Formats: sequence, structure tokens, C-alpha cells
Amino acid sequence: MTNLLQPDTPAHNVTHLLNRLHRTDALQFARDLPDQSIDMLFTDPPYSSGGLHATTRSQSTTQKYVGTKTRAVYEDFESDNMDQRSWAFWCHAWLAESRRALKPGGLLVCFIDWRQLPMLTDVIQAAGFIERGIAVWDKTPRRARPRRGGFKQQAEFIVWASKGPLPARDVYLPGVFPCALDFPKKHLTEKPIELAREVVRLVPEGGTVCDLFAGSGTFLVAAKEAGLNWIGCEANDAYYDVATNRLLAV
Repeated sequence: MTNLLQPDTPAHNVTHLLNRLHRTDALQFARDLPDQSIDMLFTDPPYSSGGLHATTRSQSTTQKYVGTKTRAVYEDFESDNMDQRSWAFWCHAWLAESRRALKPGGLLVCFIDWRQLPMLTDVIQAAGFIERGIAVWDKTPRRARPRRGGFKQQAEFIVWASKGPLPARDVYLPGVFPCALDFPKKHLTEKPIELAREVVRLVPEGGTVCDLFAGSGTFLVAAKEAGLNWIGCEANDAYYDVATNRLLAV
């Protein structure tokens, strides 16, 4: 990977990268972001949580996450085969770089599932963030996965944190977001655009939203709709094209 910044680029100048989706690796992209150049890291990394044993962890994302009765075909994505320790080291690397790139008071908003929730909250704090809490994405009963003899798998979680003290923002968001995705999805792990539109309200006018794992581009689309600056990367060619087309259509 080549460095995205020119040698004479000022430390805080991110203008040449803004409002573009970059086809590159997330960690490399985070390293190339200028200091104190973004207002929110809003992202949904690979959870690397499917399967309880090494043999199932090494399977493709389709094998792990798509039910046998599902007819839709989704592109597989990488970085989802790590064990918990390796995933924690990897997350710490891009989280620490992202914290450096955030402005003082900047926010991290990150999706995760129940398996990796404890690890993510630890790593976020180890990277220097102040953990602020956890919100819930309620997929609603019609999009929940039933479990025989137990509870439906009906929720994913949103961990949020800040770089230092929280800025004064007159915005109040709910702690639970009941949103059902319509099928077929654009991405295997797509998140609702309605939820993303609420989250980007926390970004100040003229601010910049960054997504290191853009996928189908949902979070960047919400930022662009809101009139904010946006910046992100996606390494998978198929999803890069999906996200690019969505962003062009806004």
C-alpha cells in the first residue's frame, strides 16, 4: 500500500481525501489519516465471532452467517477468521490510529455482536478512548433468528466512546433502535440506513464522518445525505462498487 498523503501535506489537512471512498485496507488508511482531521469514526468492522471452534472460525463468512434456507448470495469478506486475541490486537491497531485522527471530543460509534462485546469495550479503553455506553439495534421479531430452547438472537450492539470530554451538543438519541432490514440486503452484515441517519446527527455542522469498513456504504450515505463531509475505505472490490454507486445516487 502507498501512503495517501503527500510529503508536504499539513498535519490537519484532510481536504484532498474528503468525500471519496478509497479502495484500500482499513489499517493502512487509518494510519494515513491526518492528526485531528475527523469528527466521528462510525464503523462496523468484521466481528470475527462466528463459530465457537477453530474449524468453524476458518469458514467463509457465507458459511458462518447465511442460513441454509437463505436464497440470496452475498460476497464474502476478509478479516473475519481471527481468534479473540488476534482480533483484539488488530482492533487496537486501527482504533489507536483512529483516535489520533479524531479531533478533541470526537466520537467513536462501533457496531458489535454479543460474543465480542466484552472484548471490544476493553480494547476501546486500551486504545485511549473514554467509553460512554452501549446502545442496542433491535432487529425486531420479524428479522430475528430463533433459537430452539432459548432466546431469539434479536439484537446487535453499538458501543460509543469519545476522545476526551464530550462536546456540548443539543442532540438526544434513543438507547434502542428498532429497525428491520428489508431483504435482499446489499451486504451480508448491512445495517439500517434509518439508524445511521440518527447517529450522524451527533456530528457538528461541517464535520467529517469516517468509516474504515464501508461495506455497502450505509454510514457514508447517511453522512452525505446530512450535508456532512465523509471519508472511508473498502478493500473488497464488489462492495467498493456497491458503495460507490449508492454514494453517487445521493
